[in-house]
Parts: sequence; C-alpha cells; structure tokens
Amino acid sequence: MAVNGMQGTHLETDILIIGAGAGGLMAALSAKRAAPPGTRIAIVDSWMVGRSGHTAFSNAWTVVVAPDDDLDSVTREIIAGNDWIADQPLIRRVLETSWDRLKDLEGIGLKWPKNEDGSYYRRPTRGLKDTRVMYPKGGGLEFSWKLKLAIEDAGVEIRDRFFVTGLMKGGTEGVTGAVGVHSRTGEFFAISARATIIATNAITFRTGFVRDLTGTGTLLAYRAGAALRNAEFSYLRPGTPRFYFEGIAFAIQDGASFVNEKGEQFMKEYEPEWGDRADVPRIARAMAMEKQKGNDPLYLDMSRIAPDKREFYFTSAVAWMQKFLDKLGDEARTDMFGKTPYYPQNQMTKMGLATDIDCRSDVAGLYAAGLAQAGCCNHFAGFHIGMCIGSGWFSGAAAARDLDSLPPPRLDGAEVGALYRETQAPRDDSAKAESDALLLDFQRFTARYDISLWKSADRLDAALKTLDGLRARFHELKAPDNHELVRIKETEAMIMAAEIIFRTSKMREESRMSHFREDFDFRDDENWLAWIDVHESAQGPVLAKTPIPTPITAPDGTA
Repeated sequence: MAVNGMQGTHLETDILIIGAGAGGLMAALSAKRAAPPGTRIAIVDSWMVGRSGHTAFSNAWTVVVAPDDDLDSVTREIIAGNDWIADQPLIRRVLETSWDRLKDLEGIGLKWPKNEDGSYYRRPTRGLKDTRVMYPKGGGLEFSWKLKLAIEDAGVEIRDRFFVTGLMKGGTEGVTGAVGVHSRTGEFFAISARATIIATNAITFRTGFVRDLTGTGTLLAYRAGAALRNAEFSYLRPGTPRFYFEGIAFAIQDGASFVNEKGEQFMKEYEPEWGDRADVPRIARAMAMEKQKGNDPLYLDMSRIAPDKREFYFTSAVAWMQKFLDKLGDEARTDMFGKTPYYPQNQMTKMGLATDIDCRSDVAGLYAAGLAQAGCCNHFAGFHIGMCIGSGWFSGAAAARDLDSLPPPRLDGAEVGALYRETQAPRDDSAKAESDALLLDFQRFTARYDISLWKSADRLDAALKTLDGLRARFHELKAPDNHELVRIKETEAMIMAAEIIFRTSKMREESRMSHFREDFDFRDDENWLAWIDVHESAQGPVLAKTPIPTPITAPDGTA
C-alpha cells in the first residue's frame, strides 16, 4: 500500500475482530459458523491470540443456566445484582443460551469438572442464591487456547501483535475497518472490512493484575461516533500488595472475614444482611469508609478458615497464578493466612459501547463484544466470562447476517494518510521515553480512593483540573521507538477515559452499584434508573441520560 508517499500494508476481510479475549474469540467462532462459506474473517490482537485478554488471567468461572435451573430467577438475580443498570433483554438472552454455549465449548475440546454422579461441578457465587458458576479444566488459558485452535481450524485469519490506532470510515457514516501498527516492527497497516467487532478489554489504567490490558478499542469506537455507557461504574475489589489470588468469595464462604486495625469485623456495620458475603463493590465501599475513619490498615483474616480447607487456596487453574504460588512456597502460606493488609481498589472501568440486543452499536458496521460491550455495570464472579461468551456469540452472528446490507469497504487515501500521520505524530528518534513517569503520576492520582471509589462533586471537579495538567504533560511526550509509541497511545486512551469517568460520575447524583457518592449516599430510582450515554464532540464529551427499559423486572420487584 502506497498512499501519499506513505508505505504500509493493506489487507482486506469481510469481518474484522479487534481483541482476542473470550468475547473476540467467541465472535470469531460464531461469525465463521453463521457466515456463508468463503466469508473472510480476521482477528487481530496487540499481543498473542489465545494468550491474551482478561480471560487468560482468570480461572474462567462462568455462569451457566442448566435446563433444570430457574431461568427467570437467575435472570432477576443478575439484573437486581446490577442495581437495575442492565440491558435486561440482552442479559436474559445471554443466560438463556448459556447451556448451548457450554455444549459448543465442549465440542471444541474444553472439559469441565464433574461430581461423582456425573453432574457438572458448580458453586454459588457471592451475593446470589440461585445462580451457579463453573469453570473449565485448565482455567482461562486452556479456554482461550482451545478457542484459538478452533477458529484457526475453521479458517479464521489470525494476526498477532497488531496494535490498532484508529477506525476507518471510508467516506461513509459507518466503520469500514481499522489502521494500526505492528507492536514489534512498527509496520503500519490498514485492514478494510465490511463489519468490525470491538472486543478489547475494559480500560484498566494498568492497575491490578491486569495491568497490561488497556482496552483502547472502546475509545477508538467513541472517536468514530459510537456511544459509550457505564463509565461511572467500575470493578471494585479488595486488593493486597503482597499477593493475588482469585477466590475471596470462596474464602469468605469458608469462614474468612474482613477486620480493621482494631481486629473488629466491620462489614456487618455497613452491610447488615450480607456482611462479608456482600458483593465486592460493597466491600470496597465499606473499606473506603473505614479508611476515612482512620481505622486502617485493613485485613482479610483467613486464619478463620479451617485447616482442612486451606489447601484449596494454594492451587489454581490459572497457570501464572500457580507459578506465583509455587515460587512463594511457605511465604504464601504465611502471608495468606497471616495478617496481610488489604485496600479498596478500583481495578477497571465498566465503560463499554452501547448496543442493541444483537450487540450492534449505533454506528453502521460496528459491533461490540466482551467487556467492550456495556450490557451491565457489574459482572459478578462468573458473569464476567458469561457475558463475554454471550455477547461474543451474538456480535459474530449479527455481523455475519448483516454482511449483505453493508457496503463493500473502500480505502480512502486521504483518510488513511491522516490516520497514519496521527499515529506517527509522537515519533522522534532523538527523544527520551518518558511516558512511564507520566503514567505513574496518573496512576497515583486516579487510584486515590476518594476519587475512584468514594466520590464527591468537589473532589471530582478538582480531579478534572488535575487531569488538565496531566493532559498538558502528555502532549509533550515523544516516542523514540515503536514500543514507546504504543505506550503513548495507550496512555492517551487512559486520559480520555478518565475525563469521561469523572464527568459521568459527577452527573450521576446518587449511589448505585459500584458508583458511590459521599454527597449523594442513596439510590434514586425515580431520577436515575437510567444510563449516561456519552458521545464525542469538538467541545469534548457530550453526556445524555437514557431511561432504562425494565420489561423483565423493576426495582420494586414488579414484572
């Protein structure tokens, strides 16, 4: 490809999938099965397909509704567990088809633990009574790898280390593909497509154990005209600097409890019904309030777990986590069951793209899957992967069905040239790499519990002013190499996301789910049973309140 003297690679496909976590991999499998023979499908990822995404870091616990389960009850639990900030028809559809998806996954070779009677091994999940979760043998890595092999066998084109920097419109009102750079070589590329599915992870600010999953795809879609939703909500959880393990919910079921510096079990004060078994956002809120009272450091006291149950916590289906536990050895046993400090942590935003029930965005030719899709503001333990599986399947099938109605992709030379110049603007071989210093200051600022978790209007206003200063520093950054170029582009997305998060958090004058306002510490269904949708404009983010339909269940319990 040579455009205006610019050299690069031009590829063509029918369906382009950006991101290779559970959502993207399921979208590829679904699209291949739904599309006519000969349909070209490509999946790209900034790292390695089959080894990337949030899924690969997890046990891949997922909600599955078995034929004998009460679908209505589980649906209501998930919707209520989202404090009604949920796309009810989409959630029901995900749950209703979850058994079929389980069988699809078994069909590509995934195996699931079973009880002695041959039934699937399933567990309850925190805060819910009828919902059950299960996980595949080998955890998230095996889940991702089996899907990678399946789509590869089906003929999906797989391209690793493609970092997407912009979406193309090709002179239309829709999206007709993407541009980016190879994250190792720096080669520029443009991929023309009839349909494009965004399936990148959520924005994480590189905090927590998912620090390299920065989820830039949602911000690229926003810049291409799509609406963002749920920016004020986050995945909040207790965290510790000493070690990480997935299983706090199970530890509490086995007797663990959160305590403050005085040794007091404080959760009942804030959550009288659920106590330590409350969902993790409520635990994080309680921890923030204890911290504000000066009762920190705070601890998860796992010494209350019976000795015969402790061995469970030193094994993991997550390969990287098992290596971590093996490396720590006896030190992990001392830390985990000793007195290790925990803190309230904002791990990632729940901001995603607003879509219809088929996961189509409001921009023609653009779809969303996984955590890039805003079907709910809280994914629970297990519903995270379940929603990724369902939305991935729906988006792939919808893209395949829509192909005939979407225009053939056209490469617009002027547009590609402009996107190339925008991508390469920070490059300067003589510059010094300085994005890490800015990122550290940004993380220290955005990780503050009184901004990211326990919010107020005055603190959010101050945060926006601080962000202006960080943005000014960002515009001075230059990239001496391709690695730094990618880091700068990721940092740019984080700064954009932070502004949207602060503005939507200020607009929502209530406390709900993982959005907690100290100055509006109550839920307001009358005024705020609504989404805040965000579109880009020349003047900055434009926020609009969108009422949430409640055809299945309403906050008062009526159907």
